[in-house]
Amino acid sequence: MPALEVDYDSDPGRRQAWVAPRDVHEIVGPELCGLVLDVGCGEGRLVRALAADAEWVGVDSSLHQIAECPYRPLVRGDMRALPFADNSFAAVVQLWCLYHCDEPSAVIAEARRVLQEGGRYYACTAARTSDPELVPESYPPTTFDAEDAVTIVAATFPDAAAEVWDDRFFPLETKDAVRAYCRHNRIPLERADAVALPLWLTKRGVLVRATKV
Repeated sequence: MPALEVDYDSDPGRRQAWVAPRDVHEIVGPELCGLVLDVGCGEGRLVRALAADAEWVGVDSSLHQIAECPYRPLVRGDMRALPFADNSFAAVVQLWCLYHCDEPSAVIAEARRVLQEGGRYYACTAARTSDPELVPESYPPTTFDAEDAVTIVAATFPDAAAEVWDDRFFPLETKDAVRAYCRHNRIPLERADAVALPLWLTKRGVLVRATKV
């Protein structure tokens, strides 16, 4: 299975075409405390959801996303070789990023390295069968899909536990919104013309939680 193409610098418009009104950041953020490493932090959405006793550090490899992120401290770095010492963080999150890695298990092991004993780990990804209203044939497999995510994380964190979602959480109200969603998710734009509005997409995926013991 191939890793999903990384195009945040070569095609920043795709990423910016659409922003989810609800996301797992709002679930994870309130659970975090202490020093938190946000790997693949993008524009820093997690920061707005953090509890008051959490201290955020971001890392991303994209120059464009670093420029767009208003939060600091923020480091440009590779998730395969994090520029931090062992046992540095109370929590490490890798939300919506591991499918860009050829070997996500190695990246998860690197997250464990910088995580303190008893520290919390989080990762998430979509299922290949998400958005069946627009992608009835399913998305192409990647290196880190919901169908395999728990097994992959459990190789490093044996207590990995899944919170699965399979529901309709928000509608796309206009054709422009559907086209923007298609652009954001690499779906052929012409599919937007064939759907009825409002479009309630069935979102399927998984949030994986684990602890370093």
